[in-house]
Parts: sequence; structure tokens; C-alpha cells
Amino acid sequence: MYTDQDIANLVARVQQLEQQAATPPTAALPQYGIISKNFLTRAFSAWGLCFVSSLLIGIALSCVGVIIGLIMGASVLNWITQLLGIVPQL
Repeated sequence: MYTDQDIANLVARVQQLEQQAATPPTAALPQYGIISKNFLTRAFSAWGLCFVSSLLIGIALSCVGVIIGLIMGASVLNWITQLLGIVPQL
């Protein structure tokens, strides 16, 4: 069924796998600037994160403001024309 060579190959493979399992893998920290040892790298990383988050929040609020402004602008224009008695020309 199995030859002596097959069994020897399997034994060698099992020993290799046991050695790999015995040594724990080394977990390297990711190379983020926020956990750097250099102060300036950490400072600019934190500033960059704040800048990007502020930019994203600002873009979202600007879009909401433009939409509200367009909606309110059309209704305010109607109010002004009614108050002043201006008849819109078609």
C-alpha cells in the first residue's frame, strides 16, 4: 500500500510541521506614523488624521447646506416676490 519512502516523507513532513507549530509567529507592528518613535512623525500623523476627518465632515455639511439653501432659496424668493408685489414674468 504505502512504500517506506512515502512513510519517511510523511514523517519528515510531520516533524517539520511540529517545529513550525512550536515556534510562535512573530507579530510585527504595522508601520503607522501615529505609533512612531519620532515625535514629529507622530505629530504630523495626528494632524493629518484630524485634517482628513475635518475635511470629510466639512464636505458632508457643505452638501447638506447647499441642499437646504437651494430648497430655502426657492421658497424665500417666492416670499420676497409676494411681499414686494412683484409679478414674475413668464
